[in-house]
Amino acid sequence: MTRPCLRKLKIADNLESRALSFAKSFHEDIRSIQPLIEEASGRRYFRASHDQGTFVVCFDPSTINGHPTFIQRAQELKNANVRVPEILKYDEDSNFTALEDIGDCNLLDVPDFYQKNNIVEKVLLLLNDMQSANLVNLDTTFEMGLESHAKKFSKILCKEFLDLDMYSGYKDLYKRMIPKLLDQKWANCHYDFERRNLHMGADEEIILLDFQDLGFGPIGIDLAGILIDHYYEINLELVSSYSNKFAQLSKFDLSGEEVYEYALWGALQRNLRIMGTLTSLYIHKNKKFRIMDLPRIISNSATVANEIGESELSNFLSNTVLPEFNERIKVL
Repeated sequence: MTRPCLRKLKIADNLESRALSFAKSFHEDIRSIQPLIEEASGRRYFRASHDQGTFVVCFDPSTINGHPTFIQRAQELKNANVRVPEILKYDEDSNFTALEDIGDCNLLDVPDFYQKNNIVEKVLLLLNDMQSANLVNLDTTFEMGLESHAKKFSKILCKEFLDLDMYSGYKDLYKRMIPKLLDQKWANCHYDFERRNLHMGADEEIILLDFQDLGFGPIGIDLAGILIDHYYEINLELVSSYSNKFAQLSKFDLSGEEVYEYALWGALQRNLRIMGTLTSLYIHKNKKFRIMDLPRIISNSATVANEIGESELSNFLSNTVLPEFNERIKVL
C-alpha cells in the first residue's frame, strides 16, 4: 500500500489555510473553502463560499507569467471583447488572487460538443477575437522552443517511459514540420486553447481561462487545440468543416484549405509536445491524472500524421507506441 507523504500533506494543508486567510481578507464571512481540480500547470484553485455567494482563490507563485501577467492580459482581452473572469483582488506578497466564480461547466462537460454548431461557432469567434487582441510585450519564443518540444516526445515518452528507439526518419520529420509552422499566419496564441480552458456561462456565453501564458505563434496551434480534441476520436470531415467556418469568420484572409492544413500541422506539433509533458508529470512528479489521456492523443496523432503524408510517423505511433503504452499502463 502506498502511504501518503506527510510533508506533502502538510504543505497542502498549509496552502489551504493560507488560501482561507486570503479569502477572509477579501470577504470576512467565509463559510468554507474547497480545493478545485488540480491542473497540469501547477496553479492551485479554491472555491470560497459565503452567505451571498462564492468566488475563486488562485495561488500562483510563478515568477514568469504569474499574477501580474494574468491581470494585464485579462484587461487587454476584455478590451478586445473576449470574456474572461473578473479579478476581484490581488495580493502580490502572498501570490493569491480572488476571481469571479464562473462555475464548473467547462466545455468538456458539454455532450456531443462537435455536433453543437452554434457553440463551436461561438468558440471560434472568441478565438478570432483573442488572436487579434492588442496585447503588449507578447512573448515570441515559439520558434526557439521547437527543438526542446521535439525532444519531449522522443526522450520522455518513447525512451524514458517506454524504452523505445525512435525510427530512423524521425529527425527528418522536424525539417519538414518547422517550415509548415513558421510559414503559417501568426497571431496571439493561447497554446492551450482546449475545452478544459473554456467555460460556458449564462446564455451559452464562452469564457476563456488560463491565458497568462499567451504568446505569439502560428494560428494552427490553437485551432488544433479546439478542433482536434484529446477526448474524441478525430473526425477529419468535421475538422475540415470547422476549418472552413473559421476561414469565413477570421479577421485574416485565409482559405478553408489553409486553415485545415494549419490545424493539422499545429496538432502534430502540439500533441508531440503534450505527450512528453504529460508523461513527465507522471514520471517526475507522480501526477498521473492526465496519463490516461495519452492513448487517445497517440491515436489521433497517428491519424493526423497520415493525413498530412507523414506515414512513417503514423505507423510508428499506431503499431509501436500505442501497443507499448497500453501494455505499460496496465501495471500503473
